[in-house]
Amino acid sequence: MLHGAIIHPGEPDDSFIASLHAIKSVKWETVIPSINLNFFGNPEHLIPAHCNLAAILDPKFTSFAFLSILVRRGCHLFLTEKQLMSTAEREKLIQLAEEGNTFIQIRNDLLVHPTFVNNAKSKSETKLIEVHKVAPGRPGALQEMLYNNLFMILKIVQSEPSRISVCAIPNTGYQPDVVNLHLTFHNGSAASLTLSFIGKEKEHIFSVHDPNGVTNFNFTGNDYRQASIKSGEKHDHPSDNQLLFKQITSFSESILKKEFHQLGLNDEANTFRLIEKINQKLEFSSVLI
Repeated sequence: MLHGAIIHPGEPDDSFIASLHAIKSVKWETVIPSINLNFFGNPEHLIPAHCNLAAILDPKFTSFAFLSILVRRGCHLFLTEKQLMSTAEREKLIQLAEEGNTFIQIRNDLLVHPTFVNNAKSKSETKLIEVHKVAPGRPGALQEMLYNNLFMILKIVQSEPSRISVCAIPNTGYQPDVVNLHLTFHNGSAASLTLSFIGKEKEHIFSVHDPNGVTNFNFTGNDYRQASIKSGEKHDHPSDNQLLFKQITSFSESILKKEFHQLGLNDEANTFRLIEKINQKLEFSSVLI
């Protein structure tokens, strides 16, 4: 049995609390709403010392200083998808976790969505991924958009890039108007991304092609429904809380079994290292980012 604490971004409702207590492998000692809570010091003031699992769902509490204290205490971490750490700090936290035999998992609702899971089970190693993202009027959003899409691509392809090609239409502002990115991978897969900050309508289409067909993820307008083009069937999207509790349940079971195969900080660090290479190519092309 694990003893857990959770920092929640806001006041959790009754259904959230009930779902937490339905996770049989964890006894939740405290649920901390972060509304009007400004704390960046010693986590012992928030999280009881005997807790060995902390679910940090508020990005404000994901600094290296805060999380490293928890890891040194032997506390396993389930973190929100956005953290306040640099790539170097992520790598240092990974090292601390490995030395202390603790696990760190990052929340990512897409990776446990039924359609994504079915696609990931495809026996084909070679995949072609197409991404088209239009985000008008979002100055400074390039890095976030790169991260969100590259992270998904790396998890699907499961291979290292062998070649990176970047083409950008420059702008005098925070970022290029349009970025086109093409990646080839050692296993023969390829990915093409077009990120645009001009246009009238938001759009985000993420398509995965393999010999079994095409799976299309449509995130336009925060619509999380996903449809398989091959079957023509649409799948209902589980609620955010359902996806969250599925991940926490799986994480806690992995800890007890001492078998960790989920999404960790190392996956994130790999994504950020790839983004750094892309940024260098953008800078070489005299594009302001």
